[in-house]
Amino acid sequence: MKRILLYGILGVYNYGCEAIVRGTVDNLKKAFPKASITYASINVEEDKKRLKGCDVEIIERPVKGAIKRRIIRKLVSYIGIDYKVYYDSFKIIDDYDIIVSIGGDMYTLSAKGVYPYSLMKLGDIAIKKGKKYIIWGASIGPFDSYPKILKKIQKHLRNVSLIISREHETINYLKSIGIHENVIFLPDPAFYVATANEKLITETRTKKNTIGINLSPLSTFYFTDDLQKMIAQQVDTILKIIRTFNCDIVLLPHVISEDINDDDYRYLLKIKDMVSRIYPQNIRIVEDDPGFIGIKEELKKCDIVIAARMHCAVNAVATKIPAIFLSYSRKSFGMANLIYKNNDYVVGLETFSDANSIIDKIKEISKLEISNFQSNVDQLKKIEQIDKVKEYI
Repeated sequence: MKRILLYGILGVYNYGCEAIVRGTVDNLKKAFPKASITYASINVEEDKKRLKGCDVEIIERPVKGAIKRRIIRKLVSYIGIDYKVYYDSFKIIDDYDIIVSIGGDMYTLSAKGVYPYSLMKLGDIAIKKGKKYIIWGASIGPFDSYPKILKKIQKHLRNVSLIISREHETINYLKSIGIHENVIFLPDPAFYVATANEKLITETRTKKNTIGINLSPLSTFYFTDDLQKMIAQQVDTILKIIRTFNCDIVLLPHVISEDINDDDYRYLLKIKDMVSRIYPQNIRIVEDDPGFIGIKEELKKCDIVIAARMHCAVNAVATKIPAIFLSYSRKSFGMANLIYKNNDYVVGLETFSDANSIIDKIKEISKLEISNFQSNVDQLKKIEQIDKVKEYI
């Protein structure tokens, strides 16, 4: 019986990470029905609640010394770390046959240029010990602005047992830096989660449209440190959206974090309070922290979703709601191209502060041929590469 360890993400308080765990477990169970799958968490009790019903054992993620969970989160966040600080305890490798790195953007650069030094070291040690090390459901790079980091990444990726990319932008980038023999495509694990939970194609729209909006402090830090100024601009855009379309707005937190700089809920609550001063009946926020699957019920009430968190957009699309990607990295382009066959519905996050541009984009996506869009989503959900995965491991 294969023993598989899921490793890398910092917790499923991020709904996208919840989807990654659930979808990855489902795929691995198809490939290895008798395998035991374990997920190493830095917050076991919280993650057990959020992953209820998922066939995975959850254990404490071991770290060196007496470093606290909150410190770990900050070390590997956008705040920045000393690249040579190894905070993972590598002894855990010995208990497993396959180590699976999960986390869609673990192998990208943070807003401060941080890369996954400690995670790469864990993978390198696993490979030296004869284990299989897989990067699953990832967007990778680019690292070209940091030649020294790029060289280290190339060396590491060449030795990885298998890289499963969730979009073709990453595949093309990896090929451009000489990595291709150990790379395959498989849609983001989120597409495999609660696949029956969809908005029906034949469902009629209400007279007043509902637009779902996700904004986050984390994505904002990629452009500015002045959150208050950005919030004011985003509020102005939402006010103009309401006036233009006579619509309702539902604010959609997709990450609920103790860290205020990564917490969508508190960020969006500030926006709601400011918009409510003028349009109290036209805006609300999802309050009850329903998780990735639960928030689909809110998404199904929307006609369009605009999302800064990529997995919020993916969640909407998988629920068959058209989504505009507010991009702060290249991963959104790869994902949008996969869904729409073009990048027409990707705009830079900073563009949300330009109300006229966003209003034009909403008008544009409102004309989307919905049956073709939903057919593309259905095709993505049906893609399986399980036999290919088994070839590599």
